[in-house]
Amino acid sequence: MDREQWLIARRSGVGGSDAAAACGLNPYVSPLDLYFDKTGEVVIEREDTERMQMGRALEDTIADVFAERFDVKLRRHAMRRHPRYPWMIGNPDRLIEGARIGLEIKNVDALAYRFGQWGEPDTDEIPEPYFLQCLHYAMIFDYREWHLAALVGGNTLKRYIVRRDAELEEMLIEGEREFWQCVEQHKAPEIDCSRPGALALIKRVYGTNEGAIVLPESVEHWHRVRMEADELAKHYERSADEAKAHILRTMEGAAIGRLASGDGEYRQKIVRRPGHTVSPSEYVDFRFSKKGAKNE
Repeated sequence: MDREQWLIARRSGVGGSDAAAACGLNPYVSPLDLYFDKTGEVVIEREDTERMQMGRALEDTIADVFAERFDVKLRRHAMRRHPRYPWMIGNPDRLIEGARIGLEIKNVDALAYRFGQWGEPDTDEIPEPYFLQCLHYAMIFDYREWHLAALVGGNTLKRYIVRRDAELEEMLIEGEREFWQCVEQHKAPEIDCSRPGALALIKRVYGTNEGAIVLPESVEHWHRVRMEADELAKHYERSADEAKAHILRTMEGAAIGRLASGDGEYRQKIVRRPGHTVSPSEYVDFRFSKKGAKNE
């Protein structure tokens, strides 16, 4: 199938790359994001980064190097659906012939690898979304394990191995089942307001309409939290500005000011930017007015 057909097909179930998000375990994609992606009720634009583009472009090369290094033969496989759990679908990168082992291919940034959730090669110490993706595929194909080939920094290939685990499989099945029931019933999952990006998503989902409502008493708590947080933010911003002023005054215009402890240095320079015209845009303006204030 072409990419457009593939995109339609992947909306018919929970894919491997969706597994962590469906269970609320993806730090970048919430269950609600995934719900809108599957139902199309709200258009969620996903950033297609250059690293992701290069990953797709390098997939065949990584697969070839992996096959040569580990002396295996790889083949592609069409999308498959779990025979017992029809919402589970999988479109794996490769399968290892004659071994009942699959292969997932990732292009990994060197810094993300160094400071992320990656352990020693040939272990299953990989970021949780990748771990659940591999487990998801292993369940669909009923393979004993799934390998992950990570191209790190564009020049180092490392292998990781995810093996089947009955307890984790039950957790994954239940998480995906609950999510897919939301999709089938057109009942959006609850919004986790503590997640990064939740505020932007809520603004996008609800927009702004006419009319006024009386907020429930439970909102009083969050109102106070917001007021206190805003005051703390202002306090720390003033403190940061005061500290900057002390440092800049002491530098007396010097381009570089090195700390006596040797821990680092401050630099300053003039940056000139050409003028530009701001393109038309639309956004939700949200603010609080004190009781009795006039609203124009």
